[in-house]
Amino acid sequence: MRKLISRRRMLRGAAAGATGVAGLAALAACGEAQVVTVEKIVEKEVPVERVVEKEVPVERVVEKVVKEEVAVETVVEKVVTREVQVMMEAPPETRTVKIEHATDHTSGPRGAAMSWAIERFAVQRPDIKVKFIPQDHIYYEKIAVEAVAGTLSETNLLNGVSFQQFVGAGIWLQIDDILAKKDGYDPSNYWFQPDIYSDNMDQSYPYDATRLQGPLYGMPYQGALGGLMYNINLFEGAGANQPTEGMRYSDLLEEMKKVRDPDNDVWGIRATRSEQFQVFPQMYGYNNGQARVEGPNGHQVWGPPLDDGWRGWQDIVDYIHVENVSYTPEQRSGLSGEFGSPFSAGKQAVEIGGSVYGTGGRIPTIRDRFQWSLGPMPWGENTDHANFEWNDQPHIVAGTATVTGVEEQAVDWVYFLSGPEVQGRVSIDRGHLPTWKDVANFPEAVAAPPEGMHHLYDYIANPNLRAMQWYVPGGFYSEIRALWRPVMDGALVGEISAQESTDTASERVNNLLAKFQEQLNNGDVKR
Repeated sequence: MRKLISRRRMLRGAAAGATGVAGLAALAACGEAQVVTVEKIVEKEVPVERVVEKEVPVERVVEKVVKEEVAVETVVEKVVTREVQVMMEAPPETRTVKIEHATDHTSGPRGAAMSWAIERFAVQRPDIKVKFIPQDHIYYEKIAVEAVAGTLSETNLLNGVSFQQFVGAGIWLQIDDILAKKDGYDPSNYWFQPDIYSDNMDQSYPYDATRLQGPLYGMPYQGALGGLMYNINLFEGAGANQPTEGMRYSDLLEEMKKVRDPDNDVWGIRATRSEQFQVFPQMYGYNNGQARVEGPNGHQVWGPPLDDGWRGWQDIVDYIHVENVSYTPEQRSGLSGEFGSPFSAGKQAVEIGGSVYGTGGRIPTIRDRFQWSLGPMPWGENTDHANFEWNDQPHIVAGTATVTGVEEQAVDWVYFLSGPEVQGRVSIDRGHLPTWKDVANFPEAVAAPPEGMHHLYDYIANPNLRAMQWYVPGGFYSEIRALWRPVMDGALVGEISAQESTDTASERVNNLLAKFQEQLNNGDVKR
């Protein structure tokens, strides 16, 4: 298959040095000189004056001159001298390369962690210059255009959709062999989600998430996970029981009713149609986590919860229209005020959703106005455990790195970003969930505020954790959301019932999945 990559930059080569001593000097300048000792044998003819004494007969006669004759004889001797030349090794001159790194981590706690990582990497690897390429978080069209044009940055923060769209076209660089050469590389150190930077084509449950499984085209980085966050002071002030392990959604509802204070505009929870982090986990509690649609070769693709799952959505809608513990979508902005959200404003007791992995954005807003904490997620109504969903935005290495000759350096960079040093920094800034498992043991990762940070790492280690499903053609998730969310919004505002909304949304989504399946079966697409 022809790779859709064009040359962006030309590599500069170094000229070879000459041979002999001059050649050695040239090699030294390139950082390749060896310590060389040269011995040279020189024969010289050196005139030496030697005094030769001869005895001459002397007559002892008075008045007769007596002479003593001394002859000087010239003799040639061979003198051997040893000349030694030592070529000292020159300091190695390493080739400095540039890598373009595209990401939307440009501000807030995520931007802080990325800036720290770039500065730290510059100290450790001065031979690699990382050029920061900011991009909007809605970058799907940008990635598509650049992939076809061959102008992708060498490393890119992507999602599973963008990865799967082009993995069959040779756009990305397979990096297993390069990773295998890294000192200390251990695939079991990472929280692994398949088919977003690997091409396993296997999303069956339960999935063996204990180690990275190739072929790999990138490394994990930005985890996202649902959980529970609550205002300690509101619970204590109302005399309500704080969330505890084993508390079901219905039990939590009773405690939120106690916290609800209409006179002070205090609410129990926010009801949303955040399918991944609130709706689906609550739905799974009624059908033991069934969300199965069969894809090619029997692999699960994606689908709304089956059977009685709609009842979880009914409970969420009832928070607004029956139980009066949640405000409506229209009321949210008035409650948020200057603090960005009703929870940060101190007007909401419980938040279930993705806020738990980005608490760093709330710390400057909440400050010390009230105490807050992560807590255990409620159990499902028909299960003896909680349910979780998560995803990851990895760093993918583009085939551009082959064109620019920086494959090894690009892998070094994404390997560094996924490792303990950077992921440990992420646990401090708290813009997203770290994907290095041992971060859970770092004291700074679980330090307050908020309280209960250890729950974040309990969530990701839960055996009932589910990964977002990506193994379908094209940019399917945005297409599914476009069909699903408007109908769900109708239920939140009371235009249709919860069951009617899930029935309508399920029919629309199933029709789309059937189209995807037909495309796969016909070979029209590879994903």
